[in-house]
Amino acid sequence: MAAVIKAKWGTHPSFLNILSRKRTLFDTLAPLAPNNMAEGARVVPTKWINKGIEGSYWTVTGVSFTDGFRNGTATGIRTWKGKADKEAREIPDAIKLSWRLYSDPNEYAQLKKKL
Repeated sequence: MAAVIKAKWGTHPSFLNILSRKRTLFDTLAPLAPNNMAEGARVVPTKWINKGIEGSYWTVTGVSFTDGFRNGTATGIRTWKGKADKEAREIPDAIKLSWRLYSDPNEYAQLKKKL
């Protein structure tokens, strides 16, 4: 299969960049924006996941997009190792880091028990 791809598209096909590129915070929240679901979403930088930091995420309280949903500003409440901050603040490194939606392992375990 790799030989077919290499023969057809070369050694570094551009469509592979789409799969491997980082998803900024705005890339992660953009699909939720049309239904007003971006606010309240829980997001986590993949850096935290890779380091094994559990119970840490941001709950988005506000987001404004610019440049066609590719940039903007986002505010949220940080939960660090299970303890939530008292006030919302701007979410740092929204463009710099790779982000994904947060799924709580405890909620997943409870759902699995119900099924």
